[in-house]
Amino acid sequence: MNEGNPLKRRRFLKLGLGGIALLAVGGGAFKWLGSGYGSFVTGDERPVALSTKEFAVVKCVVRALTPADGALPSGESLGLAQRIDEELWAAPSDTRSDLKAGLQVLEHATIMNGYSARFTSLDADKQREYLRKLLDGGNDTLRQVAGGLRQIVHIFYYARPETWKAIGYDGPLVPKAVPPDSHLAYAKLLGKSGGAS
Repeated sequence: MNEGNPLKRRRFLKLGLGGIALLAVGGGAFKWLGSGYGSFVTGDERPVALSTKEFAVVKCVVRALTPADGALPSGESLGLAQRIDEELWAAPSDTRSDLKAGLQVLEHATIMNGYSARFTSLDADKQREYLRKLLDGGNDTLRQVAGGLRQIVHIFYYARPETWKAIGYDGPLVPKAVPPDSHLAYAKLLGKSGGAS
């Protein structure tokens, strides 16, 4: 995200979220704001830092930005939504708060961009189209949110060994990855062994 006063940016994100929520509630859209997210959490996924709703938004961003493509696996199959949840769990509270506010804005700003459904209810092509609109649009807040999420998804996607052969990368020059303590603590929360991922 752009540098500058983080308090002003955070306040701006919260104002954007508040405006979108008021717009939705004013339209009688209580159900549109908060239901149907549980179906996005599947298998052994378990959001810790993110709410079920926020996890669903992240999962849809991952699906939209990293579909399977030839030798490249989908980001969803690599568990990127859970990996992003882990990173946020270990992040400072103000960073976590900013990203969570951004996810709320992303989910509901669709109505301001010509869509009749929230982001998680759009099909994958419409989700990609919406993210492109935000990235190319004139709204600084939405552009920062979409750009920041795209960057996070791509960093974690291309950090995965499953993507390396397809992009011609031989891997890091270290014999064995050593996960940070936060990774081990997060894995323990999930009841997993905590090996590097």
